[in-house]
Amino acid sequence: MAHQKHCPGCFANKNSLAVCPYCGYDESAPRHPLYLPHGLTIGEHYRVGRVLGQPGGFGISYLAWDIHLQQRVAIKEYLPRDLARRVEGGVDVVVPEAAQRADYDAGLEHFLREARVIARLDHPNIVRVRNFFRAHGTAYLVMDFYEGVSLGDYLSGLPDGSVEPAAAARLLGPVLLGLSFVHEHGIVHRDIKPHNIYLATGGRAILLDFGSAAALREGQAGAAPTVVLSEGFAPLEQYQRHAEQGAWSDVYGVAATLYRMVMGMAPPPALDRVGQDPLDEVRLPGNRSFQAVLRRGLALRGEDRFRSAQAFRQALFEALGLLEITDAVTREYEAVDAPAAAPVAPEGGTSGGAAAAAATEALATRGDLRRASRLIAAALLVGAAMIAAALWLRPGC
Repeated sequence: MAHQKHCPGCFANKNSLAVCPYCGYDESAPRHPLYLPHGLTIGEHYRVGRVLGQPGGFGISYLAWDIHLQQRVAIKEYLPRDLARRVEGGVDVVVPEAAQRADYDAGLEHFLREARVIARLDHPNIVRVRNFFRAHGTAYLVMDFYEGVSLGDYLSGLPDGSVEPAAAARLLGPVLLGLSFVHEHGIVHRDIKPHNIYLATGGRAILLDFGSAAALREGQAGAAPTVVLSEGFAPLEQYQRHAEQGAWSDVYGVAATLYRMVMGMAPPPALDRVGQDPLDEVRLPGNRSFQAVLRRGLALRGEDRFRSAQAFRQALFEALGLLEITDAVTREYEAVDAPAAAPVAPEGGTSGGAAAAAATEALATRGDLRRASRLIAAALLVGAAMIAAALWLRPGC
């Protein structure tokens, strides 16, 4: 069996070996027939590589190589599994049931609308769209590729799955800045959760996946096309198709993410909190001011929450005494682009969990703020590299 000259896992020149000596990706491992084949060129100049993470129900994301720009990119393919399938032995996407064609086409338009939504946003903490195009009976969204790991995977790699409130706030602060920018441009994300926040090497937090986004009109969300639910992270109003949604809905998602970070688990689904709220019995970490801010962010009624991401961020940093370092930390969270070829998976050294623990302790005890922010960035780099390496080595990825 002939293998690609360049590794589909990292696009380093591996001289057609099956297993990449740089990232460890095994090209000979079985590949799901639903996935596009290694090395396929789509959109005229994007070469398909490995699947990034676990594909969702509405699409598959790939690492790809931009042949013209000689850079790695991420490509998201629209392929709803309950409506469409891949032609056997081919690459085209087809809808077997004629009755489902209208739903498929509506979803496709929504997918392209996501591309147009993100393309309007130019912010360091928002994923950047490079291109989008139709091909093979479906559509593709081309985005910047960031070396790193999702916040969800990062937390799963920690010994107890949690971090201290101050460290959590520092990580989410830039996300709230990006979210404020999104809201200012008339968009509500509607699916904030740890796996939609990406920690790029260098420490920059990036908000991903605008597939559930809706336009805002006069400060309120218009009728949503679908009921969007990520249990534990979706506010009560998102369980109803015509309920009023807005910036406060995203505040709930960030607050739920913050809860997951400091508690080691997601909060109960909003519907389970109606009536006797189990969160009333939960003992939160941190000082009373932090606890009050977190509970307000998780309020069941939208009118009881912070009405903007900026207000939530201000209250959160004030409760933890972090206001004076906000700008310095934000400046430190700048992307460090990984080499375009030959990223080497580490064979030893500090684990992601140990790195995170060291970073948290440093942030809590050191007075030198610039040094502290660099420490957490370095810890994230090590932790991300270890977890990313594990993902590369997982069969079927």
